[in-house]
This record gives sequence, structure tokens and C-alpha cells, in this order.
Amino acid sequence: MGKTLITSTGKPIQLGRELGKGGEGTVFEVPGFPKQVAKLYKGKIDQAKQAKLAFMASHADDALLNYAAWPQETLHESPAGPVIGFLMPKVTGRDPIHNIYSPAHRRQERPNLAWDFLLFVARNTAAAFETLHTHGHVLGDVNQGNVMVGSDSKVVLIDCDSFQITANKAVHFCEVGVSHFTPPELQGLSTFRGVTRSANHDNFGLALLIFHLLFGGRHPFSGKPLRNEVGEALESDIKAFRYAYAVDGQNRGIAPPPNTIPMNLVPDSMGTMFHLAFTERGATGNRPTAHQWVAALDSLRPGLRKCGMSSMHRFPGHLSQCPWCAMESKGIVYFIDLGTAYVPGSDNTFILAKVWALIEAVQPPPSVAPPNIANISASPQPLPASIPGEGQAHAWKVAIVIISIVMFVIFPDAWFVWAIAAWIGWASTSNIGASEREEERRRRQAILDRAQKEYENLVNRLRNETGPGEFQKKKQELANCREEYKSLPAMEKAELDKLHATAEQRQKHQFLDKIFIEDATISGVGPTKKAALRSFGIETAADVEWNKVRAVKGFGDVLTRVVVDWRKSCERRFVFNPRLAISAADVNSVRAKIGMRKKVLETTLSAGPAELNRFRLESTSKAKAIEAQLAQAATKYAQAKADMSVV
Repeated sequence: MGKTLITSTGKPIQLGRELGKGGEGTVFEVPGFPKQVAKLYKGKIDQAKQAKLAFMASHADDALLNYAAWPQETLHESPAGPVIGFLMPKVTGRDPIHNIYSPAHRRQERPNLAWDFLLFVARNTAAAFETLHTHGHVLGDVNQGNVMVGSDSKVVLIDCDSFQITANKAVHFCEVGVSHFTPPELQGLSTFRGVTRSANHDNFGLALLIFHLLFGGRHPFSGKPLRNEVGEALESDIKAFRYAYAVDGQNRGIAPPPNTIPMNLVPDSMGTMFHLAFTERGATGNRPTAHQWVAALDSLRPGLRKCGMSSMHRFPGHLSQCPWCAMESKGIVYFIDLGTAYVPGSDNTFILAKVWALIEAVQPPPSVAPPNIANISASPQPLPASIPGEGQAHAWKVAIVIISIVMFVIFPDAWFVWAIAAWIGWASTSNIGASEREEERRRRQAILDRAQKEYENLVNRLRNETGPGEFQKKKQELANCREEYKSLPAMEKAELDKLHATAEQRQKHQFLDKIFIEDATISGVGPTKKAALRSFGIETAADVEWNKVRAVKGFGDVLTRVVVDWRKSCERRFVFNPRLAISAADVNSVRAKIGMRKKVLETTLSAGPAELNRFRLESTSKAKAIEAQLAQAATKYAQAKADMSVV
């Protein structure tokens, strides 16, 4: 049996086998208490640390123990002796959170987890932080290693003895931290000794964990540099608030990495929360709190939708189309549909010929011709009585000519005088009512322009929104579905043939996909460089390609060559096994994929007749409404044209 120790309540316990060893202590089984483990420190711990542990153990309540491996009792070598360790809940069946949000880890260890599970984990992570903050404590050293997740999506915080604890107004500091989880305002500190952390500092790390979970493990400050000084180090980009997914990312000199999940995956309100958490305003104490994250994430859960193409595709209800299908169309796969065996023709009453006959039976809506303006009679509106017409001016000119001739005959010697008088009269009569007529012409032209525009807009609506156009467009979509449906057997055969042709390549990829960069020793590639690679979707040896690695800032030709050579060294360990070339799961996955597409096409085609009838009815109804408006508009247009003819 192992060493016997005394708890703070006077109970003797015996230590069992060693479970693990860390930098400051060792964890042991406790046979008499199967739900607990004991952590013993390697050397003596100071009085402040002893007081911290004693306070934590005496204040352990159900809320804390629900979300944390919290110290429950201190351990001593003798009654009332110095604290040498503590008892805490045993955490089993849970993985570090990065094994959940990392696409590569999830493919290997939990391939059945979809995005809705990640959403639940994000919510529970926020709830764990909220519980800690409600008790007046701060996690401090937020990182991907001290949050554990189970298959039930429940989260447990570990390494609680490193947390910043406020005990009777005394602050016991958290003196450690991981650089790429450290908020901008604390970046660059040589030590955390004596640094008081706040809940707002924790809220940076919490937002980062939630971002990792919802956006495929990408780091929000790792992106595509738009300026020379950007992207040299993750720490400097965090310090400069270079949030790669910010709406003003151009001004920050950074853009998202290629092939990332777009921010519109979450509602705008949640996008604003991320922006606040990762930019300057949040650093002043305004980051979203854990409580606010719980509420926001809870609000997404009821509206989650399932994709018709894959049972693994779950997404928020504000999106009209599946984002995972859109990404898979570009060759980017976040969730693998393992599929189930598919038996063609089983439990199927769909008959393509009958459905297509029903589709063909639906008649397109009739075309409606707009009224012809030339066929509409309209009497022009005369000029107002106050405006002399051009005919009146002409009459005055004729009178002046007649008077001038008469006067010339009567008084021929004064011809020069009558000529000048005639010229003056002629000039003055030319301008009679000219300005008034021009003003009236402009008024009527404006009316004509408005009438013409209204008429033409309605004509365009009649052509674009009614008649057979939209109907035929929908019918063509159905025709494309019919052709695809007929080609499904050939598609399935081609996919199965492809399994044989690519067997060795796929087996090698599966082998390399189990070799994680974070576990490897690669010269010049430390934790920060590995985090940058993860943010560009490079997690395993299978992800390593020259161009992909070279695109990451900080990886020049030399370092890229080192990483590529590491992949080649992994490849040399691969041995092809022909007996495992094609598994039943591979075949079932292909058949499930074809079967799912078959169901989607059957649903679409079966709904076709009703959809076409709806188009027809809506088109006819809309045409009647537009026709009534168009008749009025045509009358106004014809009248305006007639009115212009008299000015």
C-alpha cells in the first residue's frame, strides 16, 4: 500500500498508484475514495499557497464542483501539519478542449461530433467561467489544456490550484500564462508575479476558446498579413489588436486565412461580441461577460437546422443554406459523414415517370402584353388662357405687315419711318408669351417623363415577374434534378471505382492524418509557430504542403523546407496494406452519400407540381394587379404625350 496521509477533516487516506506527474506535483489514486484523486507537491509550499489551498477546500460548494476539479480537502503528513497537497474530484472520460475543436483531432477521436455539439461545449465553457467569476475568482491562465470536455458536452476546469483566488480580501495570484491566450493589455510582461488579473482578462481567453470551437480551431489573431510588419509573431499581433476577422481588418493590416469558416456562420449580434472581445474597446473592461456568452449561445440552440445532404451538417437558423455543403463544394471538409449502409430501392414508392408526368401537366401562366400607347386616344389639354399661343403671335405679325403696306402706299415719302416701325413691331410680337410657353413646356415635359418612367417600370415588372419566364426557370431546375436522378447509379459506380483507384493514396493520408504537428519535435517550430499553422488549417502531417506552409507568415523557404522534410520522414514510415484498402465503412459512406442525394432529389421532384402550380397562381394574380396599374399608367402616359403636342 502507498503512503498514508491525513485530510484537513482528520480522515486518514492511503495513496494508490501514480496517475500523472507535472511540473509542480504528482497525482495519485486514492483507493478508499474512487471518485477522488490526490495531488502532492514536490517540495514544501509557502504559507501563502497553503492558505490559498485551505481557503479553496473550505469553500468548495456544489456549483464549483459541478464545473471544476476544485480542492475539496487539504492533505497533511500529520494532524495540523503543513499542507502538502489536496484531494480533488477525479476527472475521467474527458479530453482537453483542443481535441474537440481541432478538426484533425475530432476526425480521429470523435468523428461523430457535429457543429451543434461544439456549440453546446462553447455554452458550457462560458457557464464554467460564469460560475468561477460569480464566486469572485479568476482563472487567469486560460488555455486549451485546462478545460476538459466529455461526450456529454459537459466542461470541467482543471489545475484549479493555479487560479487567482480572492480569500477574505487577500488576492492569491495566478503567476502563469500561455502567450497566445494572453489578452493584448497583458502581452509583453516578463512575469505574472504580483499581477492582478480581472474577469475581463478571463473574458478574452473565454472568447478565444468559443471562437476556436465555433470556427474550426482557428486563432482569431492569425491571418493573412496585408502589411510587412504584420504576422511576424502571434503575440505582437494580439498586442496590436490585429483581429483577423474584424470588419475593419483592412485598417488593421490583416485578413482571414484562406479556406476559413465565414463569420456569417453566427448572427451579426454574436459577430459584434467577438469584435468587442478582441479589439481596443474590450480591453478597457467592456468585453462580453461569461453570462452574456451563455445567453447568446443559448439563443442559437433552439433554431439549429439540419442539412438534407448530411446528418453531420447542423447550422444556425438565420442561414438559408448549409455552410458546410458550400465549403465541401470547395474541397474543405470540417465534418465527416460516416454514413450507414444504403440499399437501393428499399422502402421507396417514388416513380420518376409518374412524378414527371405530373410536372409536365402543369401549364405555364399565359403571357400578358402591355397596352399599346399608340392605340390610346387622348385629347390634348389646351394652353391656359393667360398664355398666348404661337398662332396669336403670328396673327399680330400679319397685321403689322398689312398696316405697313397700307401706310407705305398712303405715305410713300416716309417709307423709312414705316420700315423701322414695322421691324420693331415684328420683333416685339415674336416674344409674345414665349417665356410662359417655355415654362409650361418644361412642366408638361416633367409630367411626361414621370408618366413614361412609371409605365416602363410596370412593363418591366410584367415581363420579369409574371408570365412563363420564372415558371420555365423553375421547370428547368426540375429537369436538371431529373437528369441527375437518372445518373445516380452511374455516379455511385464511379465513386466506388474511385475507392479502388485511390486506395493507397487514401490509406497514406489516413496514416499521416494521425500524426499531429503539436506532438512533434520540429526544429524551429515552437508552440507559437504551431498555433499559426493550426490557424491556417495545418494540424497534421497530411495537411503539410509546400505552398500551404509557405503562405503562413514567419515560414520562409528554410523553415518551410524543415516542415516539408518532417512530413517526408513521416511518409517513409508508411506501409500500404492491400487487405485494408477498402473497408465496409468506405463503401457504406459512398452509398450513404448517394442515398442522401437520392432522397433530396426525390423530395424536390415530388414537390415540383405543387411548386409550378404555385408559380402559375402567383404569376396570374400578380399579372392582374400589375395590369390594373399598367392601364392607369398607360392612360397617363398617352395623355402626357398629347399634352406635349400643343406647346
